[in-house]
Amino acid sequence: MLPTSISTRVAAAFGAVLALGLVLLGGGLLLGGVISTEHAAIAKLTTLLQAEDRQDQLQRRVRLGVGEVTRLAEQKRPISPAQWSGVSTALRAFHRGNMHPPALLTTSGDLRAMVSARSAAEARFAMLSLRLLYDARGAPVAIRARMPAFLDALRELEVARSAVRAALIQRIDQELKRSSRQISYHLERVLIGAITVLTVLLACMVWLRRRVLEPIVAIAQRVRQLSRGEDAWAQVPGFARRDEVGDLARGIADYRAAVEQRRRAERRIEFLAHHDMLTGLPNRLLFEQHLAQELRRVRRTGERLAVLAIDLDEFKSINDRFGHAGGDEALRNAAQLLSGCVRACDMVARLGGDEFAIIQIGGEQPDTAEALTQRILRACEATAGDPVPLQMSIGVALSGVELAGEELYNLADMAMYRAKAEGRHTARFFDDQFQEEVRLRWRLSRDLEGAAERGELYLAYQPIADAETLEVVGHEALMRWTHPELGEIQPDRFIPLAEASGRIDTIGLWMADQAMATASRWPDHMTLALNLSAIQFRQPALGHELLALARRHGVAPTRLEFEVTESATLLDNRRQPVMAVLRTLQHHGARIVMDDFGTGYSSLGNLRDFRFDKLKVDRSFVATMLNHAPSGSIVRSIAALGASLGIPIVAEGVESQAQLGQLRDLGIPQVQGFLIGRPSREALHCADPAALPASPEWVARH
Repeated sequence: MLPTSISTRVAAAFGAVLALGLVLLGGGLLLGGVISTEHAAIAKLTTLLQAEDRQDQLQRRVRLGVGEVTRLAEQKRPISPAQWSGVSTALRAFHRGNMHPPALLTTSGDLRAMVSARSAAEARFAMLSLRLLYDARGAPVAIRARMPAFLDALRELEVARSAVRAALIQRIDQELKRSSRQISYHLERVLIGAITVLTVLLACMVWLRRRVLEPIVAIAQRVRQLSRGEDAWAQVPGFARRDEVGDLARGIADYRAAVEQRRRAERRIEFLAHHDMLTGLPNRLLFEQHLAQELRRVRRTGERLAVLAIDLDEFKSINDRFGHAGGDEALRNAAQLLSGCVRACDMVARLGGDEFAIIQIGGEQPDTAEALTQRILRACEATAGDPVPLQMSIGVALSGVELAGEELYNLADMAMYRAKAEGRHTARFFDDQFQEEVRLRWRLSRDLEGAAERGELYLAYQPIADAETLEVVGHEALMRWTHPELGEIQPDRFIPLAEASGRIDTIGLWMADQAMATASRWPDHMTLALNLSAIQFRQPALGHELLALARRHGVAPTRLEFEVTESATLLDNRRQPVMAVLRTLQHHGARIVMDDFGTGYSSLGNLRDFRFDKLKVDRSFVATMLNHAPSGSIVRSIAALGASLGIPIVAEGVESQAQLGQLRDLGIPQVQGFLIGRPSREALHCADPAALPASPEWVARH
């Protein structure tokens, strides 16, 4: 059964009095017409308000969709076709709603102007949303620059829409009041003309007030409360009715729900802007803001705060073993572990990846920070039996007078990397000694610039000899640095600095140029071995540049040996370019040597993927092979492996006659070490047979 409208009920009620007389007929019809007209005006305004609500819902879908797509684009995460389709559909529907606004009919000029302003704001918001979608698809870096304009357009649209709603609510209120006055006026006329129908008309008035006026007045009161921003979320009167009053009540209720949902969305956006979605911890932005605020406070109070830089150990292997879901679970567990170790006044933040940080406030430093690091390490040890055990490296820095937030965190980060370098799953403080080391490292990195041009860098050549004949068959070129003030700087100290600063490319080519110039004066049978850094392989033209140097100095590529470590052949997505450079050198006759063989965890995998021309047994195995059974077994296994694959073996670090004799017995063809010759600026063309044990074949030959 269809619900009966208010106008139909009013017409039926007044039709009943027609029998009372022709006098009352005109009055009854007039009253019915007035009520119908007033209700029609209210219905039109209600329709316009509902249209505003529908357009507001579409706007919210567009805003949330654009926000999600741009966020994923900025984080370089994939965006599913369903997400693109959803936001595009919402944007088209929003644009259609703006292109076809509801007719204003008899609304005033002011309201028309407000709606026009709202339509213009909607058009600008739709245009900027579309531009952000294009940026998210093709140029994510432009999103940050365009986002302020988008937010300004959103605020402009909200202001315009609020103005339209306020005007509509005011008009509804005015129409209700005017309707009440008109009805009262005509009722009085009818009562004056027909005393006999007083009872009937009074009953109609009571019915109208109870069923129409009171609900509408209550609805208007609720709307006024909403317009004033008051907390008026009680049930809207007439919500369950199936007539025009019910339509109006449901429209107001929908508007109320939309406002509340928008407020929840704004609170959610505010949370996501300052927190990590995976762990719920504060993100880098909130961490930096809080750290800056606390540093300003402790400068006034004289306190010291501690910043802890924390990194999960072996996080890449966790991802490799358990997938990204396992990695995410490990990050959540780490966040929970750290949150359980700190006090309520401290802040735990996730800065990105597997990087966490803690701001520790108050307490006697550094004792309080030391206690916190011990709690964290003990909590990690308690996870040893978990499917994904956690281990962390921790760096700690304490606030100073002049330290800014970024500087303080960088000091903690350097201390954390020191902890990783010293064995992982430990904590290190950035102290005075560490600071002095950092200053020295910075000075060496600075002084390394131009060291070759100033004549501070030079090459030393260590001979490589035939194990049986002891004849020198080649030399390995080694980089040396004589600092004008600090003296000799060890290669293991300045080479990492050259790699970290990017100077290794220039220095490496300078070294190759100097070594090839020297090798051009050697006998044609003598080889030159050069070490290549993993960082040098970032240059795709490395192989061609080295071959060009060989041609310039007249050194045949067959005399060149390029030594690489597994760190150069295990560069993840750079692995294939590395192999391409090595194959280029090998194709032109140069030999590729795997240095420090046996120390990496995938040496055999490298032999499977690439045909090396020579393997060098790491000096650590040779040094202990005579008195350490596992080392001796490793050397024998490498010798047997080389023999089975037809790959020559070089044993480096030979320092005693006993070691040389053992290597001869194993059939290793070439040796290198202090026993054969120390690195020197002049190449050694023959070994000293008086200092070395000779084989019978060598004695017979000489």
